[in-house]
Amino acid sequence: KLGCVLPGENPPIFGDALRRLASVATYLYQDGQRYWYATQPTVTKLADDRAEQLKRDADKVTREMHRRLRADLDAHHGEFSRIHAMPQSGQDVPDDLDARLVVLDSDYPFSREADCPAELAAKAILESRGAAPRLYRNTLVFLAADRTRLQDLDEAVRKYLAWESILAEKVTPLNLDPQQVQQAETQKA
Repeated sequence: KLGCVLPGENPPIFGDALRRLASVATYLYQDGQRYWYATQPTVTKLADDRAEQLKRDADKVTREMHRRLRADLDAHHGEFSRIHAMPQSGQDVPDDLDARLVVLDSDYPFSREADCPAELAAKAILESRGAAPRLYRNTLVFLAADRTRLQDLDEAVRKYLAWESILAEKVTPLNLDPQQVQQAETQKA
């Protein structure tokens, strides 16, 4: 870095540039403070390619989001007596006196637009519990994903699944070296 810096320039800019380049370059490798080019593509490129392929398998991404959301809701339900995770209809949410949280599916994101999917789904659950009207409407609290952040979540889950698949194949057929395995483990974490 010091060999690149001219008087008056800020050295951390070069470190940031190297980190950004290492994260997007196909053939640039990094090990601590050492950087080099190789003829074999990096595992980062492989992970990006696999994450891009997962765009065609949206069900796998959705299943992973649901699995992680349910696990987190089971572990931390706060002051609510019960949490209803991703109900299919109002029938899945009983009409009880205690306060409960209803977490809507990612298919019903919230936005500030009129008649957003989250608002319509919440109204449907709030007004009826199957064929009968809901009596204790004020005991339900709804939680929905923000439409603008949902794309970031989808991308993060796809990258996680890509790194997980690379680690599952680290011995065969990928034959990753220890440095690449450590990089994959770090990226997955």
